[in-house]
Amino acid sequence: MKTVSALASLVVGTVMLLAPTTATAPPGSPAAGARAPTGAWEWPLPGTPAVLHGFDPPAQRWLAGHRGVDLAGAPGQEVSAPSSGIVSYVGRIVDRPVLVIDHGSGLLTSLEPVRSTLVVGSIVAAGDEVGIIGTGAHCDGRCLHWGLRLDGQYIDPLLTIRDTRPSILLPVN
Repeated sequence: MKTVSALASLVVGTVMLLAPTTATAPPGSPAAGARAPTGAWEWPLPGTPAVLHGFDPPAQRWLAGHRGVDLAGAPGQEVSAPSSGIVSYVGRIVDRPVLVIDHGSGLLTSLEPVRSTLVVGSIVAAGDEVGIIGTGAHCDGRCLHWGLRLDGQYIDPLLTIRDTRPSILLPVN
């Protein structure tokens, strides 16, 4: 099942990177009527952070698994939008502050634990500061958890950053 999931994530990730998308704010929000074009994806932390725990989806949706990646970070560290979009959620979920960005075309980024002063409907561009690493949950004091969903299904967010296509050697004449 993990092989099928990995292959599906690779295909979806490739399509996602090649397809242009836009995000639209919900009606009645501060950004209603505005459109935010999406573009290239970036790390949500400065530089190239270490991946402490990779994407490890469960065999079945209801089983335990790691539905994102944990990036090395510290409380108070700046967190940025990995791609353009519209903030669709800012608040607490159980024991941690969470920020969700809707990138359009069914793509949603979740970042936790992130403290933010943004409001739902805020338009963000790739690289814009969206908050700082807070405390709570399994990343408490050591990392940022980055989740990515496509039409409700979690996929590996590193597919947006790293080129995982196989290398092709061309003949030398």
